[in-house]
Amino acid sequence: MSRKRKGPVQIRFEILEFLRYQYEPVLKTHVWRKATTLSYDDFMKHVNHLVEKRFVELTSKGELVITDEGKQVYDKLRKVLLEIL
Repeated sequence: MSRKRKGPVQIRFEILEFLRYQYEPVLKTHVWRKATTLSYDDFMKHVNHLVEKRFVELTSKGELVITDEGKQVYDKLRKVLLEIL
């Protein structure tokens, strides 16, 4: 059986989901290892998109933290997915 590639929305959702349940900022390399199976360059493209949308912030120490807006988006997506499935 061939492995299906994840779309950008699913990848970004998984990053937001991982960060949603963290209580402190997390090093971006830790998020990359735990929340994705992407190459680091591809991961950073998605992180940069989330930062541009202001769903995630990158600290001066290279840590990621979800913003309040990012939490709201994640919660809405999760609710919609549960209703669809």
